[in-house]
Amino acid sequence: MKASKKTLKKFIKGALTIREEGAYLCPLKYEEAQIEQFRQADKGWVWRSQFSSGTRIELLTDATEIRLDYYATDFSSSDNTFDLYVDGVLNCVHKVKKFNFDRAIYNVREGWKLVQIYLPTDCHIGIKNFNINGGYKSVKDKGQKVLIIGDSITQGYGTFMSGASYANVLQRKTGYNIVAQGIGGLPFKDCVLYKGEYEPDKIIVSLGTNYYECLSYDYENEVKGFFKKLNKLWGDKEIIYISPLWRDNDVIWDRFLWCREVATNEALKYENITVIDGFDLVPHVHECFHDKIHPNAYGCELMANNLAFIFKEIGF
Repeated sequence: MKASKKTLKKFIKGALTIREEGAYLCPLKYEEAQIEQFRQADKGWVWRSQFSSGTRIELLTDATEIRLDYYATDFSSSDNTFDLYVDGVLNCVHKVKKFNFDRAIYNVREGWKLVQIYLPTDCHIGIKNFNINGGYKSVKDKGQKVLIIGDSITQGYGTFMSGASYANVLQRKTGYNIVAQGIGGLPFKDCVLYKGEYEPDKIIVSLGTNYYECLSYDYENEVKGFFKKLNKLWGDKEIIYISPLWRDNDVIWDRFLWCREVATNEALKYENITVIDGFDLVPHVHECFHDKIHPNAYGCELMANNLAFIFKEIGF
């Protein structure tokens, strides 16, 4: 069965926009109006806002072979993958060739199963010609709609496997219908917050690690303005704020800890916001980090496990 564009769109999860670029579909985690909002703020942010991180193809099928054609462009890093999971377990990884048109082919076991193909983390992707040699059923979104607003850690940089980002692991563990809006380098800026057609049930904010020096801007007022706008847009929602994770580089610790404290104290001013200490989420050991700042696949697995446990404990 070759899926039509209409059918393929039904299989795409985690995207707020599915842009058509010729024969290809490009899943995006932002609405077009917010991408334009980024365009007014920073070229790097508007570039990364069009990456496919956090999006996936998902369906129930009895097929034993799955294939799709794609093109990949605008790479931020060279390590990008299409990761295929069967019933929540990693089955196959397809490495993306840089600046190329290619085909991903997967062989999977017989019988009906849940198939999830997580799209690349750090480049722009278009997909077409989705083919399976069997039947299929669409997967209905049953979980709560959860919006995650974050930086490169939420985007998944450092895992180099698209299905291994903490947001994608969290999606598999909780069943939440997650939209993971992560962009590398993102700070507490107004353009990060946008209320369009999408209305989440709950919100997670994971920002602050990019302020560890705070030398060229008014950090305290930026943080204050961010949480004020967050509350204005979604003051009726339950919100989690995750403070910056521990890091293993030569950061100026007094300044970094002060930045964490400022953001935490501002978040705690709002009754609907619960703070989770990022230092509790990933063990403080080298083996959990790719580059002393970004958790690797193992670190993200532990982070998602800890978040899922905490969410259950607090009833989030």
